Amino acid sequence: MWGNNKGFNTIYIMPNYNKLLIQDFLRRSDKASNPDAKGKIFEDLVVYLMKKLRGIRVEERNVLDNTNAQELDIVFRNLRHISPFDFLDPYIITECKNEAVPLSSAKCREFVAKLRSRGANSGILVASNGIAGQKKRYKYANSVIIDALTADKIKLIVIDRNEILKLNSTRDWVKLITDKFLDLTLRRAMD
Repeated sequence: MWGNNKGFNTIYIMPNYNKLLIQDFLRRSDKASNPDAKGKIFEDLVVYLMKKLRGIRVEERNVLDNTNAQELDIVFRNLRHISPFDFLDPYIITECKNEAVPLSSAKCREFVAKLRSRGANSGILVASNGIAGQKKRYKYANSVIIDALTADKIKLIVIDRNEILKLNSTRDWVKLITDKFLDLTLRRAMD
């Protein structure tokens, strides 16, 4: 992939993902004996996907606010001048949910509240089974995300298990997140 870094043409090497490792993360998360272990393994998968990108590193995990009322699963440092995500915040707040059913509108609202309370303009929600009503525009949890965009200018990118399983390389991951960001901001659509 050719990029432009401060006026100099540079080749960014886009590493491949180990598909067997991705499948193993998902299998171990699904079979974990308790919700904490299940969540930790699912978060580890997201860390694996993000850390392969240039300019992205884990800043902190399981971040509690000063009242211990809100926890952020993963905060990635986004060095925008070299990362492929120059359109996202310098700190990418990421929520990871490996649940058997699509995420409810209430859980989406909780994540939007976390982003809002931290002054974030964007976030990534990795929900194994997507969100409720995702395929039906402007219904259920989908409307929470459109409302966050309209009312607060918060861009919430939703990634699901099927999309993760299709990834072959970091190029695919970057394209997926970029396309979803553009769909949300330009078309006010999520799929």
